[in-house]
Amino acid sequence: MSYTPNYPTVSVSPQMPEPGAKTITKEQKTYYSPIYMISALFIAIFVIGPLFVRQGPNTAVTRCCIMLSAVMLWLFWVTMYIAQMNPMMGPRLENVTAAWLGHVWGKHPKSIDNEL
Repeated sequence: MSYTPNYPTVSVSPQMPEPGAKTITKEQKTYYSPIYMISALFIAIFVIGPLFVRQGPNTAVTRCCIMLSAVMLWLFWVTMYIAQMNPMMGPRLENVTAAWLGHVWGKHPKSIDNEL
């Protein structure tokens, strides 16, 4: 006796995307808009910042420091922002800690688990 799985059949219409094709939703687009806006701010600092440096013996070094600072600050910011998009794990809360929070906040510990 052989087993043959009975999978449901799905017809794909021309309006539907192909299986496995990625579609970007409106919610996902909002994830990227801060990246574009803050990146534009750092690009403006990178381009306009060195123009405000006075002429002197260390003008080139000062301009280089301003541009390097803008790039490194952007790199740090975008790394932290992207890391928060898909965190590896959520906060872990021990039962004792939840009970203590319930005692301090004046709530029953079982209601704390649902709120956190």
